[in-house]
Amino acid sequence: MTGGKMREKTASERLLQTLDQQTITTLMCQILDLEDGELLQWQVQEISETNGAATGGVYRLTGTGRGQDREMDWSLILKVLCRTPAGKAPGGLEQEHVLYWKREALVYQSGLLNDLPGGLRGPHCYAVTEQDDESVWLWLEDVKDPHGPCWPLSQYSQAARCLGQMNGAYLAGRPLPAFPWLVRTSSPRGLLDHFSWMWKAVPDPTTWQHPFLRSAFPLPIADRLWRLWEDRGAMLDVLERLPQTFGHLDAWRGNLFAVPEADGEQRLIAIDWAYPGLGTIATDIGDLMAPSFGLFRVEPCDPRTLDRVIFESYLEGLSAAGWQGDRSVVRCAFALFTALKYGCLLFWLHQITDESQHSSWEQRRGHPLDECLQQQATLIYYLLDLADEGRGLIDVA
Repeated sequence: MTGGKMREKTASERLLQTLDQQTITTLMCQILDLEDGELLQWQVQEISETNGAATGGVYRLTGTGRGQDREMDWSLILKVLCRTPAGKAPGGLEQEHVLYWKREALVYQSGLLNDLPGGLRGPHCYAVTEQDDESVWLWLEDVKDPHGPCWPLSQYSQAARCLGQMNGAYLAGRPLPAFPWLVRTSSPRGLLDHFSWMWKAVPDPTTWQHPFLRSAFPLPIADRLWRLWEDRGAMLDVLERLPQTFGHLDAWRGNLFAVPEADGEQRLIAIDWAYPGLGTIATDIGDLMAPSFGLFRVEPCDPRTLDRVIFESYLEGLSAAGWQGDRSVVRCAFALFTALKYGCLLFWLHQITDESQHSSWEQRRGHPLDECLQQQATLIYYLLDLADEGRGLIDVA
């Protein structure tokens, strides 16, 4: 090539060079349930928002094949797991580490997802392959949700009931999975300690003089936020002694899909099984409620309404699974976990005061900056109310 600099290959183009047609043909035949099929054409597209600690890339492969005298379209997802993805902190190298880099591959290989209670399942896994560079490739079902990215409240109700049935089955006597690589606690204690540096900005009055923050928080929150941070140790102590069960532990809307199955029934499919393990009751619905609201993944409503729909449906699921525990225990766990995890992680505060972060904020949420901040402010006000509710339930839980 002459005149000018040679264009650097994209991640998808580099990946394409490492794949062979026989591998893709074998995977295509699994997807289309063909004994012998012909691969006609295929392509690779990189998927954005690959935020996992061990995620080296997520790609969608699409193509066309021929079998049984007709042409058929197919697609699948390739998720690449690495010890140290480029530009990220290294994933945990020990099995007991919450960020253990190989956990998701072991989840699929173990068969853990083949018999989950409550109607929940993981995506079909067509293959797990270890590469020469020590990365692990997961070849997964390309799950599509007919609702699009934004669920109606009715779907949140169904998802919460399903999560309640799954959590409740283990609380009612189903043996907990015993794999040594499962996460051992859902407590956000370690997470909050790791990001404690964020709190230096809260007591500083100049932080709240930022025009965006003054507009979003007409009622000052610094004192209430600081009280939550100061109370975190005692609140975490209570949270960690409440009933424990098996959970997904990252069950927000972005990892859940409501999919019609061949039998006409709708199934809840959960992706991103990087953190499953032992967690306090109601952890999964705390993850379902707060980030889903903050990232505009629910039809327009206030957080109290979303909370009510999710929480009541979760209780129904627990009961259907055979667990007859105290409602106040569940509510205390939900209030404490949700307020602590999503009220104490102040990424949003630093992103707002750093103008270089504004475009990424808008891009991820799909809304203008002022709308993003207003949504976050509405959530923070509600989380502070939840913290107050949780404090009031500690003595009865």
